[in-house]
Amino acid sequence: MTSPKPLSLSIAGQSGKPLSGAQKKFNSLIGRIEKQRKLLAAWQAALPLCQERWSGEFKPLLDEYRARNREFAFFLDQSGERLKLTKTDRRTLGELICELASSLIGDDGDEALKALYNKHSGSDFDRDARAENELLKNAMEQAFGIDLGDDLDLDSHENVAQRLFEKLQAQAEQPAPRKGLGGTARKSAQQLRREEAEAQAGRSVREVYRKLASALHPDRETDAAERERKTGLMQRVNQAYDKGNLLDLLQLQLEVEQIDREHIANLAEDRLRHYNRVLDEQLRELQDEVRSLEQAFKAQFDLDPLDKVSPTNLGRKLQDQLRLLREDVAFIKAERELLEDPRELKRWLKEERKQQRADAFGEIPFDMLFR
Repeated sequence: MTSPKPLSLSIAGQSGKPLSGAQKKFNSLIGRIEKQRKLLAAWQAALPLCQERWSGEFKPLLDEYRARNREFAFFLDQSGERLKLTKTDRRTLGELICELASSLIGDDGDEALKALYNKHSGSDFDRDARAENELLKNAMEQAFGIDLGDDLDLDSHENVAQRLFEKLQAQAEQPAPRKGLGGTARKSAQQLRREEAEAQAGRSVREVYRKLASALHPDRETDAAERERKTGLMQRVNQAYDKGNLLDLLQLQLEVEQIDREHIANLAEDRLRHYNRVLDEQLRELQDEVRSLEQAFKAQFDLDPLDKVSPTNLGRKLQDQLRLLREDVAFIKAERELLEDPRELKRWLKEERKQQRADAFGEIPFDMLFR
């Protein structure tokens, strides 16, 4: 059974009387929430198809690409063992092997690749990784002025990102207290007003909920059919209230004719501002949910975090990534075959050194190169 189409809550102008600022904001929030809901629904509908293509096409291709790169790393190691190379070539070869091995060692670890890294780096992969992660953690703590804690699993980038987000969110929700003349901490007038507004907004949601619950409680209904109808409505009321979903609560009030659009239009400005505060929070939560799905899709299919992705272009983005991955697999296969020739391997090492120097110079301001 499909849910009834939500009734419009937007406030219409009355006989040439312009809408107030709070009324305009209310209409804007209603429209933006509906738009964000449609976007979220589109993401939720599109992602299962993407997951099918991930399992059926992308992941097997990605596994092949990683396997060929792993094989390539050991091929380079074997080449260094069997060929007579200059010290410079051998150093370049070792650096490339370390870089490749490091990029291939996943969260589950690959002891053979770690041993290969250790052999050519003269160091220990696990120790180097811990040191690098500690440096990154310290840099983030200094940059954001927070303490990420000593219990954080630094090997998991996902855990680090989640802890950083939680700490920053908590920091934003708890502004620093101000001190009075006596040196004791006290809340600012702005903070007190904000807390009071939040409390009023919460009371407004509870008030709407109580009115609906009072009218729809099924235990008070003697007619069986009407009791069943009210049970379904009450379930929707409870779900909306549990989520703090004021928009759905108001739409339910319209649906059961507890209020009409004129009632919304005639709300007092302070009550409307409280509603707007709740709706604004509801909009942010929807935006966060959409952003979370988008970021998860980008991470899974190795897209640029700044790339613009939407449900309408998911198929094209996925197709592009599959094409690029196929090209990468073909390239590493051809490269591996080409470098069987020692002359080509030495030429390749020389080109890699040139690229390394170019990359190093690229980090230096152009005018500094000629001083």
